[in-house]
Amino acid sequence: MNKSLFKIEDHTFSLPKNFSSIDMFTVRSLHQNYTVEWNENNDVLQAINKILTENNRNTLLIDKNLYKIYEQNIQIPHEKIFQIDAVETNKTIHTVLKVIEFLEKQEFSKSETLVVVGGGITQDIGAFVGACYKRGINWIFFPTTLLAMCDSCIGGKTGINHNEAKNQLGLFSAPSKIIINPNFLKTLTSQELYSGLGEILKLSITGGHATFSLYSELKIPLTNDYSVYKKLILSALHVKKEIIEEDEFEKNIRKSLNYGHTLGHALEILSDYKIPHGQAVAAGIVIANKLACNRKMLDLALYKEIKKSSVSLVEISQIRHLPLLHLESLLKKDKKTMGQSLTLVLIRDIGITTFIQIPLTKDLLDEIAHIIKEEF
Repeated sequence: MNKSLFKIEDHTFSLPKNFSSIDMFTVRSLHQNYTVEWNENNDVLQAINKILTENNRNTLLIDKNLYKIYEQNIQIPHEKIFQIDAVETNKTIHTVLKVIEFLEKQEFSKSETLVVVGGGITQDIGAFVGACYKRGINWIFFPTTLLAMCDSCIGGKTGINHNEAKNQLGLFSAPSKIIINPNFLKTLTSQELYSGLGEILKLSITGGHATFSLYSELKIPLTNDYSVYKKLILSALHVKKEIIEEDEFEKNIRKSLNYGHTLGHALEILSDYKIPHGQAVAAGIVIANKLACNRKMLDLALYKEIKKSSVSLVEISQIRHLPLLHLESLLKKDKKTMGQSLTLVLIRDIGITTFIQIPLTKDLLDEIAHIIKEEF
């Protein structure tokens, strides 16, 4: 297969020439097309302040940890700012309603813009509010984590947690614009960077040999050279762009973006969210690939090659010592579970993705437990 091609079920996709350097593009969406812009200005607040001060009712929704760093240079009154404690336990309908009540007090109308600054959790809350309040308001997203920059910022899919299950309430809500400034990466811990790399790895495997080769050039442990991330982020976004423009509302092939997620989400919850999302996805990729290997779908040598990339991102002891007692109930709650069958996204090769249904039996649970014990 051509290195710039990748396949999901019977759909073949082609990445654009120079996909890792196209830093301004438009994503087609049924609701509204939206732009993605790369902005390397060292003053990360310049573009944010410009939008905020265009209308005196524009409002800022920001991760509280970022607010602590930048509060002295934000050019709107404090009462126009809603801070979010961006942890999974706060990604609920309760937080969404608190933001809506805040906007009501501001007399926020459809003429104004909600500026959302933060990572994936902040985005999920902002996007939910953006879709629900007044049946839709204008919002602009500034992703500040590697995970949000490389993956969640496009696609419009938003979810909040409910009854101890991840992303049980969801809808589609795309911003009018996304502005990515890689200088925000300087605020992240190494664990947060590894979490983002988990999603980049997922999209690099999905996107074919060209994207996986690019990812394989990455050196772990990471350095402080943040310029290395530009090609990785842009390549991941262009893989995802091809998929979501073909299947925006996850009727079929967009389900491929759940590669590593079915088991990854379960690992997150079993760890009480001590394992960050992207690292759980990296571990989920290992488990999914081993399931594929056991079913003669994936070559053992390739399994080992991908495993090497995956485990470099996770703290192995965290995975190995997880209590698996509630694994079955978590998998039953997974959105991709159909009746008594688990829908898994598996690969046959780099850039060749397929879906299979596996009965959620004791044998499968024992197989997963064995994989966790032997492979981590």
